[in-house]
Amino acid sequence: MSHAPISRPQIDLADQILQRAYADGLFTHAAYALSVRGAVAARRAFGAATMETVFDLASLTKPVATATGVLQMVEQGRLHLLQPVRKFFEEEYGALPHLTDVEIHHLLTHTSGLPPIPKWPKDGAGADRKEWLQAVLSTPLLRSPGVGYTYSDTGYILLGEILRRVSGMDQAALFRQGVAERLGMTNTGYLPDSAVRPRIAQTGRDTAGTVHDPRSRDMGGVSGHAGLFGTTDDLIKYAEAIRGGGPPLLSRASTARMAVSQIPRTMGGQSYGWFCAGNDFLPKGDLFSDRSFGHSGFTGTLLLIDPEYDVSLVLLTNRVVNETEDGSRFLRMRRYWLNAMAASLA
Repeated sequence: MSHAPISRPQIDLADQILQRAYADGLFTHAAYALSVRGAVAARRAFGAATMETVFDLASLTKPVATATGVLQMVEQGRLHLLQPVRKFFEEEYGALPHLTDVEIHHLLTHTSGLPPIPKWPKDGAGADRKEWLQAVLSTPLLRSPGVGYTYSDTGYILLGEILRRVSGMDQAALFRQGVAERLGMTNTGYLPDSAVRPRIAQTGRDTAGTVHDPRSRDMGGVSGHAGLFGTTDDLIKYAEAIRGGGPPLLSRASTARMAVSQIPRTMGGQSYGWFCAGNDFLPKGDLFSDRSFGHSGFTGTLLLIDPEYDVSLVLLTNRVVNETEDGSRFLRMRRYWLNAMAASLA
């Protein structure tokens, strides 16, 4: 660990917040890593976790796997963001007139008009890929594309399928080749194998290694909106690659698009994959800068990048292990913790 410019007493305070949250039963496993100016300044595990614990990353899958994969396909000239979404499916599924004006960038920025959760086959777990994709594609829009913001798993499920069709490989292989192997993220990916499972933090009713999200689970654990598992040390490598402090995954032009909102301010703040200032979903607390961008996951995960202070921050928990909680206590604790971490920056 480096001697990066942080206040150690303030880090101790942030650690106490997480320790109390563990004692209060908000999770059984938690771990975080903080990088400042390209060097890891603090990292610690809580409860039953170690720094080797693997967590269900939930919706961190959206930016880390899916948005990254889409921009890599754009850089390779295999996709562009103004392409109509229906063009990837109409030969197999028909005209899809309700998707006529929906383009790739609408899916990336949650402005497609698609609802948060898609229609699903009656027996999702028993449906084949064609059946569930037919159900997703038949999901009606809430509104015309480009006129409003609705955070949508539906759009990212479609992006995952578009990636499969454009790249010629499933998203697990695409992530492994395009992200994990390039950054040495040896503990992060879809469908963790049996050797990894003893290190996975369990999430509620699900067995370790089975994705918590029910739609991703029905799809075999590989999807555009959820399904990744990983460790804090791996995720901080990814965050630094996007921030510009590690080996690059994307060009400077692509990461600039990720770092800045790509939708009108009247709709909020959303880049290609990430929540930005103006979006209440952005997990930045009260003190990190308005240049921050990041994402969170339902299982109790977050990744935040603040270019203003040269900071990358990852917190992973299994807060859904206690299914009687509605999440409000966890979100309040998380805000306290983020404020304490921001205040540690000397």
